[in-house]
Amino acid sequence: MEIEFLGTAGGISSLYKTVSQHKDSIVRTGPAIYIHDLKVLIDTSEDIFYQLRRSKIYDIKIGLYSHWHPDHTMGIRVWETLNYDFINSTPNSNKTKIYLTEQQKLDFKKYFGHWDHLNYLKSLGVIEYDVVANDAQITVGKTTIEYVQLTQAIAFGFYIVTPTQRILIIPDEIKDYTPSDNIKNVDIAILPFGSNEVNPVTGERIHEEGMLERLGESRFDESVAIARAINAKHTYFTHIESTEGLNETHVAMLEQHLSQYGLNCTIAYDGLKIKS
Repeated sequence: MEIEFLGTAGGISSLYKTVSQHKDSIVRTGPAIYIHDLKVLIDTSEDIFYQLRRSKIYDIKIGLYSHWHPDHTMGIRVWETLNYDFINSTPNSNKTKIYLTEQQKLDFKKYFGHWDHLNYLKSLGVIEYDVVANDAQITVGKTTIEYVQLTQAIAFGFYIVTPTQRILIIPDEIKDYTPSDNIKNVDIAILPFGSNEVNPVTGERIHEEGMLERLGESRFDESVAIARAINAKHTYFTHIESTEGLNETHVAMLEQHLSQYGLNCTIAYDGLKIKS
């Protein structure tokens, strides 16, 4: 299985220069993950056009969404740009299958005109969509992708089972999540980094005290606790806000510290590929 982090930033990647710690990708872009083996894209960030060009991804068979928030959905027009045949008078367009849960259908109808946009894309012939149950399981060849509804009911993760691996992907909104026993001890877990009121290495204050709790935002230590409960063979943290101000030294220290306490992890960067 090959999984690529197309973008690893959080919600403010487009407004500020979101600096990454990694020499191969010095700027973070909006959240999106691509599973090469299945040709599955999770989320369409505002930066998705650039991300697909950079990674030379031209064929997406299935599109999934974690939730309606704009940093995960506002690149929705990519389905037209990617698939529409602009050359021939009678278009011979490609087509991507979009899955939405029942909750996501309600949210897409409520926010940003996403439901109308999907129907427009369907009328162009560049997508088809299915609305599935909130706990639906999708089969792609010999692989199953099960929706995992999080504590915040608007948000979903994905439990992926191949003939040889078990993978959990939760792009965002992990606060107060309690993992069920069936997803523990997976091979790979991809989880949101969370936020910090103070830099976890330097102690420098980032936000005023209590701000994250008032906003209902998950903290980094909460994400780490959930990662420990899941107990994956390897955990990758993504969805990292520009306000974190992490540099290469900070990241290395965090990864080493967590490793010493039994959590084998990587803080992801744009373009990182997991090959397993």
